[in-house]
Amino acid sequence: MISLITRQQETSRLLVTTVIVFLCLEVELPGPRQEALKKGSATRNGASSMLAGHARPDDRARRTGQKREVWMHAGSAPLCERGCWPGGSKIVLILLVCSVLTPMCYAVNRLDAANGTTHSWLTIAARTPGVHSAHNAIQTDHLRSLIEQVRFNERELSFEQGVTVGPGAGNLEIQLAAPATGSSDSLRYRLLGFDMEWKEAGKDREVLYDHLAPGHYEFDLEQAESAPSSKDSMVASIPITVLSSYWQTGWFRTLCTIFLMFLILALHKMRVDYLLRHAQQLQEAVTQTKAELTLAAKIAGDAQEALKEQALKDGLTGLWNRRAIFAMLEREVCRAQRDKFPITLLMIDMDHFKTVNDTHGHLTGDEVLREAAGRLIEVMRPYDFAGRYGGEEFLVVLPSCSPQNGIQRAEDFRRAIGERLVPTAVGPLPVTCSLGVAFYDGKMPLEDLIHLADKALYRAKRLGRNRVCSENLPAGRLQVNVAGD
Repeated sequence: MISLITRQQETSRLLVTTVIVFLCLEVELPGPRQEALKKGSATRNGASSMLAGHARPDDRARRTGQKREVWMHAGSAPLCERGCWPGGSKIVLILLVCSVLTPMCYAVNRLDAANGTTHSWLTIAARTPGVHSAHNAIQTDHLRSLIEQVRFNERELSFEQGVTVGPGAGNLEIQLAAPATGSSDSLRYRLLGFDMEWKEAGKDREVLYDHLAPGHYEFDLEQAESAPSSKDSMVASIPITVLSSYWQTGWFRTLCTIFLMFLILALHKMRVDYLLRHAQQLQEAVTQTKAELTLAAKIAGDAQEALKEQALKDGLTGLWNRRAIFAMLEREVCRAQRDKFPITLLMIDMDHFKTVNDTHGHLTGDEVLREAAGRLIEVMRPYDFAGRYGGEEFLVVLPSCSPQNGIQRAEDFRRAIGERLVPTAVGPLPVTCSLGVAFYDGKMPLEDLIHLADKALYRAKRLGRNRVCSENLPAGRLQVNVAGD
């Protein structure tokens, strides 16, 4: 019986051997080190499970109360702690080798199937009982008597010392010698590595193997005697070697495999580098876009604030305009009604402002208004509000200011404007103002509060200007005159 190990079997053995080698490399074989003992304690149940799973013949155990102390060799850690399972890199390498060798061997097997060959890389054959040439030293002349000629790709070869042909596959032709006259001995042959069974030579005495693939073969020729008393047969063998082309050799395939692995690694690295560069570019684009959006939002916010300021501020003095100061006063009145705190309202009018405009011009009048507004801001508290009521009149809101403090605050505003000369383009000018004071009682409408302040202002003007007057002071009407009035 002939036993041939096919390429598929060899591939399976190679892959299994590779896996076993890597597993052996990863296993740490423990050695008996009596001088290093690791002492540990566990409960009775825990010690039982440890002894059941990882006990060794030389383990020693003893009971102490309700606990069992176990001494085990330091090198006898559990399998999961010794790391006997292969690491991630080894598994990847094993899978890579399998992924490369398996399709390669499969492709070679498909090629052999297409060529009609079934030879193996390692040929192991069990010969049938007979007398082999290696055992009885058949001479060359006997081999010549059985074989006339051997040709490979139409080229005649010498076969006494074996046949070596190639490189590359080809057609092998073996012309057997004709039987002697009157001889009825049978002649059969086989090509180890190609034929699975013996074949009869037939009458033509010609053996032909088409597309014989590279490999090592052995052509056996058996001549069986027809005599009934003959129990032995004579076997002659010719070793035949078909050399492989360089692309069919093992070293070339190894180099191709290594090149393919490096190519895959290079492509992987190029892909990773590209993805990293692309991610960095995207991150830079996102950062730049975010910065641009932040800048645009800031510009839009500044523009919105500028528009809001233009809509709510007076362009000449920088104070709140009439609409804004009325809105703030209305809000403070609502808060005063809810929280029960006082509000003092001041209405200020520049004295003889028409004379300044008529004498020095409107530009000088604008300078006087700007300077007066700046001096008001200097005296105001952080939570006070001042706005231009119209023309040369200003409105100042003093939240949480009692009537007594309101009169004193009004006097402070009057002195801030009138005690110093106002610098202008035509020279310093003396400027004074009159103030009307009104106090919110917590119930009156907003219009009544403004009317009281306006009434007090006109009273101050009738009394000679440059003074503070009030209409609804709880203790009665109050008039403050400047020195000399």
